[in-house]
Amino acid sequence: MSPIVGCYNLPKTFIAFLLMFTARSMLKVKQIMSRPVISVTPDTLVKDASALLVLKNISGVPVVDGQRIVGMFSEADVLRSLKMTKKDLKLIYPSISPLGIAFQEEVTQREIIDAYNEIGNKQVKEVMSQDVDTVGPEMTLNEVVTKMVQKGIITVPVVDKGTIVGVVTRGDVLRGLAIEQPLATPRGL
Repeated sequence: MSPIVGCYNLPKTFIAFLLMFTARSMLKVKQIMSRPVISVTPDTLVKDASALLVLKNISGVPVVDGQRIVGMFSEADVLRSLKMTKKDLKLIYPSISPLGIAFQEEVTQREIIDAYNEIGNKQVKEVMSQDVDTVGPEMTLNEVVTKMVQKGIITVPVVDKGTIVGVVTRGDVLRGLAIEQPLATPRGL
């Protein structure tokens, strides 16, 4: 398995597609990035930021303090923050064996909702990813795709002179690839 495939949980065919079509790419990030930037502040409640992701049909947003990026908030951050544990139930049959037999009870939907409600009242700064990679507007599509694939980035902020000017998503990358290397018309269209 190639190191790129191993660090990013995408099908090998998708990664091959990206790498094949970006090898000749001369499009710039500024030509494919999404704007205006949808962002949240570090003090935004997780439930409000999550509602924004759902409303805008996006997977993540930059967290900004003024014009400075201080983190990224994503669906993955919400799921990673849910505190759920499987319950261990021990049944002991002394007449059969001095050893206990362990069973695990599955987490219920109610427990998942309770865990979500618990983190929903936290601030974004408590659950966001703080290590943020950025790209510049003059970078090529090839450079941004390579960075996204190697680091497993889904949404990358575009920064120009210290100010966030856009974001690049996987959808933006695919649109850029379609512009750069027109594909055959999909069957059935």
